This record gives sequence, C-alpha cells and structure tokens, in this order.
Amino acid sequence: MNPLVEVLSRQEIEIIQASTVEVLESVGVEFHHDEALAILRSGGARVEGSRVYFPQALLPQVLEKAPERFLLEARNPERSVWIGGPSTVFAPPAGCVYVQDLDAVRRQAEQRDYFNLLRIIHQSSYFDTNGGGLVMPEIPGVSEQETFAWMVLAGCWYSDKPQMGLTMGGDIAQTSLEVSEIVFQGRPGCRLLGTVNPDSPLIYSEKMLESLLLYARAGQGLILAPCSMAMATSPTTLAGTLVQNNAEILAGIVLSQLINPGTPVVYGNTSTISDMKTMSIALGAPELALLVGAVNQLARYYKLPSRSGGALTDAKTADFQAGMESMLSMVSTVAAQTSVVLHSAGILDSFLTLSLEKLVLDEEIGGMARRFSQGLTINQDTLAVAEIRSRGPGGHFLDTNHTLNHFRQEFWNPRLCDRQPYAPKRDYQRLLLERSHKVWQDRIACYVRPALPEGVEQELRHYYRHKFGVEPELT
Repeated sequence: MNPLVEVLSRQEIEIIQASTVEVLESVGVEFHHDEALAILRSGGARVEGSRVYFPQALLPQVLEKAPERFLLEARNPERSVWIGGPSTVFAPPAGCVYVQDLDAVRRQAEQRDYFNLLRIIHQSSYFDTNGGGLVMPEIPGVSEQETFAWMVLAGCWYSDKPQMGLTMGGDIAQTSLEVSEIVFQGRPGCRLLGTVNPDSPLIYSEKMLESLLLYARAGQGLILAPCSMAMATSPTTLAGTLVQNNAEILAGIVLSQLINPGTPVVYGNTSTISDMKTMSIALGAPELALLVGAVNQLARYYKLPSRSGGALTDAKTADFQAGMESMLSMVSTVAAQTSVVLHSAGILDSFLTLSLEKLVLDEEIGGMARRFSQGLTINQDTLAVAEIRSRGPGGHFLDTNHTLNHFRQEFWNPRLCDRQPYAPKRDYQRLLLERSHKVWQDRIACYVRPALPEGVEQELRHYYRHKFGVEPELT
C-alpha cells in the first residue's frame, strides 16, 4: 500500500465546503477588473461595486466544467506531461531575486543565472517542466517588460520541455501566448501553465485578472494559488486559512470556466503561517505540511488537479535546517499526491534566494520522497518465503535470483548522499555541497541545445526585434 497523507476526514471536508459557501455568499471576493465583473454578473453571481457574491447553486454548475486532468504540451511531444492523475509533475523554482554561490555569498540574480538554470533543468531527469520565472534577473538598461519577454523567449529557445507561463499582467501574459504560438506553429493544446495568485484576503488584482482572462480565452493552463500567511493575511487557525483560501481558489476557477468552459485549471495553494516573533512567512513550519495534505484532499473533493508544497525552507544557506525543512515539505507534498509541484528544488530564505547547489541536493530529496510515496509491495513473490526457506538461519541473500530481480526496483540509490566508510581527511561539512556543485557545472559543460526549426528561430527573432527594436540576446 502506498502511504497517503490525509489530514481531514470526509466530514471535515464537507464542513470546510459549507463554510466556504457561506463566505462566498455573504462576504464575497473583490475583483478589480471591469470585464471580469461583467462576466461574473452574466454568469449568475451578484456584483456590488467590485465585490462579487457567489450563490451556492452556481458553484457545482461551473466547477464540473473544469477537467480532472489535462496534457501540458511540450514542443518535443515526447516530453509532454499529464497534470492530474496518479503522477506528480516536478516544476522548477520560481520568483527568486537573489542567487547564492557555493560559499554562501548572496547576490542579485543576473541574466547568466537564468541561462544556467535553463540548461541545468533541461538536462535533469527530475524536472518535468522548464522556463517561467526561474529567477528574476536584473538586466542593466532593459525594461521589466522586455526582461520578462526575453525570459519567455529564452525558455522556449533553450529547452523542449513543457513551459511554465508568466502572468505578471496583460502585456507579459500576451507575450507568453504569442511566443508559444510561434513555437508550436498553431498546434492546438495546452502549451503553457501559468500561476494566478489572489491577494489574500479575498482580492484578485487587475494584473492577475488580465492574465487570467488571456490564458483562459486561449485555453491555456492556470494554477489558482493563494499564498496567505496565517495570522497575517488569513485566519490564525489552519481551518480558517483553508476556508478563506478555498473561497479564493473557487472564485478564480468559476471565473475561468465562465470565460471558457473546460479551461485547464489547477487547485493550488502555497499558504503557510506567519512567524510569531518576526511576522515573516514561515515556509519551514510543520503547519505548511499539514496544509499540503488538506489542500490535496480538497482538490480531490472537487475532482481537480492540485498544486502545493515543494522543497521549501526559511534557511539562509544549504545547511542542516534547509535539509530538515525541505525534506518535511517534500515528503508531505509527494505523499499527499500533489499533481504539480512548483519550487520543487533550489529555494532558500523563504522564496527570496536560489542556490544551484541546493537545487541539485533537492533532486536527491525528491527522489527519496518519491520512493517513500511508493510504499510497500506485498505479494507472494515479494514475501520471499521460498528464499528464506532456501537460505535458512545464518545464510545470506546476495547471490540469489530473487535479489537480482528485485534490488534495482526495491532500493532507492543515492547519487550524492555519502554511504562510504569514514575517511579522516574528508571535509564532511562541504562534501555534499561540492558534489552538487560539480553536478550542475557538468550539466552546463555538456549542454546541447535542442534546436528549433530554422523558420521558427527566425520568426522568434523577428518577433522580438519588432516588439523591442533590438536583437534578443540568446547566447
């Protein structure tokens, strides 16, 4: 049986649902976008100013239009992945403004960091997607809009894995869609997966709604994901946070389905608690792991794919705290059967900083978590009674056919973790960091770009020149 993290009973889920309906009907959600308000009004919601109230009868009618799973297309069809169902899709880090080196020195993310990450992630067997907001590079003399457009273009240029979309307002969302259209040459399907974050409590901003409308109309994937902080931007109790977040998510999903029924959506959440001493976000808290379990149960209740968790930590460097907190977060994420995991590696300092060494180390954590989630296989063959009988007391099992048939599938094999005998001269404080440093450097050295068709490359360059008047920097 596979271990499954479930922290709510069916009755408790029904209670959260009923409380959510009460909030949606009597408190409502703010939508700061005139067109979104008009769509919600015509769809049966009550609109007063920018406040929208959702009648209970509207929710099931609209939610049933959202698919239980969908295919996220890659320009290389062999790399396309299903979002929803039994498998967990691992997506890259996103949103970090700083990068930390091997010696724990932190600096502003740069253009070269984005290039490096695209190359490293492209070659990783751990990551299923690439692109999006891997880091937020500061490019001297380049506007924010052009920086984001360059990131979208570079993601498609340097990797043929499915792409995470950018959703920081209408202009950036439209650029993402236009670049994707060029790359796929009109091939239909869900080609981007973008994230829309409500501003907790209970607000959707104009920029987020611009992106939501564009993606939904184009039939592209949307993750609806609050990032509230219990005690600050959501109630102090985890149950109260779940109710508020559930209202925020369902309100966004309703809008997406009213815009375009069947729009691929993901029930997402990356909320956690506020630290009582500093009032800052606490990603390494055990409460985050509890919320991960509950969020995935709610997603299954609504028959939707889920997004939660990751290799998350508040630690400022890749130390014992980072490993401890990231492991708890990742095990709970995988064991809760999360559909897609953003921030699945590399995160430090509560989303602010990215470490390439930790990114590689977190791949190891994810592998361990995946093995844990597979659980035990119990059948006549695995019970091995005949093997035990044949060897008897004092025997060994190293040379049996049973061992040969099972050890590769039964045992997880580390690539970085040290299982060698103790060596007095080895620096164990830096051993794993130095091993992971070498891994990502080797990937960059061995990288070979999966070239686009020549006509597509020329069209992308022309698009960028037309939009910004300069050649895109792609080397």
